[in-house]
Amino acid sequence: MRISYKNSFHLFLLIALVFQLASAQAQVKLSHRAKISVFTIAPGGADDELFTQFGHSAFRVFDPMNRIDWIYDYGVFDFDAPNFYLKFARGKLNYMLAKRDYKRFLAAYQHYNRSLTEQVLNLDSVERQKVFDYLETNYLPENRYYLYDFFYDNCATKIPLVVEESLGDKVEFDRSPTEEDRSFRDLIEPRLVNHRWGDLGIDLALGLPTDKIATRYQYMFLPYYVEIQFAKAKITHNGETEPLVSTTRVAFEATPDDGNGTIIGPGMVFGALLVLVIGLTYLDFFKKKRAKWLDFTLFLIAGLIGLLLFFLWFLTDHKATHGNLNIIWAFPTHLVFAIFVLKKSFKNWVNTYALATAIVLLLLVISWFFLPQPLHYSVFPVVIALGIRAFYIWYYHNKISNS
Repeated sequence: MRISYKNSFHLFLLIALVFQLASAQAQVKLSHRAKISVFTIAPGGADDELFTQFGHSAFRVFDPMNRIDWIYDYGVFDFDAPNFYLKFARGKLNYMLAKRDYKRFLAAYQHYNRSLTEQVLNLDSVERQKVFDYLETNYLPENRYYLYDFFYDNCATKIPLVVEESLGDKVEFDRSPTEEDRSFRDLIEPRLVNHRWGDLGIDLALGLPTDKIATRYQYMFLPYYVEIQFAKAKITHNGETEPLVSTTRVAFEATPDDGNGTIIGPGMVFGALLVLVIGLTYLDFFKKKRAKWLDFTLFLIAGLIGLLLFFLWFLTDHKATHGNLNIIWAFPTHLVFAIFVLKKSFKNWVNTYALATAIVLLLLVISWFFLPQPLHYSVFPVVIALGIRAFYIWYYHNKISNS
């Protein structure tokens, strides 16, 4: 049997029409009993993992007539992705929108003892359908992945974005000036009071972009502020302004957390380190010696930290890690310096490097409270310790070893 080009074209149109009709039928139309809500998951307990301390956000679509009770979660990534850890370190890891059953979602957070608050959105049938269609379209394999950004594109920032892009200018969030200027770093720190080492690590990694003053709308990079903003947001129906949230309920109330978090913090450890360095330097001075192992250890660690900061600044797509002033005291070249200070005698450039380092660190201490990037309080004794040893290296090799 032969098929003409004309018949083939008609057959193609018929097949395309069938697929189009099938797609239209597959697109679920929500019933009048459907509800769309925003879930806010509270931060984890004091002894929970660091990443749980910022909370979480998700959408829920509930429609008993269509047997739908789904959670749309933008905070998921694939551990099996090729080169997962390298992509994560370089800021090139794609997060994705996941869809899962509400009961399993609820059970998981009940298991981890994290409170959940549900805010049902005040939407009419057309608006509910628009938000639902947007989420379903986002969930398509070709659309569900996105490049994560901690401050500007995460599971929390997606919540207002979805609502605004679905409903347009009908929705209005509070964009008034804040009562006080707070940077992104200021907003992060209260979430880490029980994770002092984690607080130090995050503070070391984040640079000047983190110290940009956030607008009230930008506060919503944290789920806590998503809940607050949605409670204040308005929606326009038939020319009348109404609250965006119709009802709020606590889906699960966590039991009180009795964890204490980290007992020994970096301030205590680095304070003890400074006392040790002062004591050993005092002994070195009167014995006319130099503890080479101490100098090597201090500058090796500082150099390794500097190498990491250099990597995060220049070799990754993490915008928040650029322009990091911690590199002033943790300079990558300290790695080379650490090797040379193991020797009894060394070239003039090493002496010059030691003196220059001591001067730079002294200036850093003097200007500590005037820097555009606030450095972590526990780093202060480390900077002093490095400065003391850098000056003593210069002093020893100019005054003692040459006498």
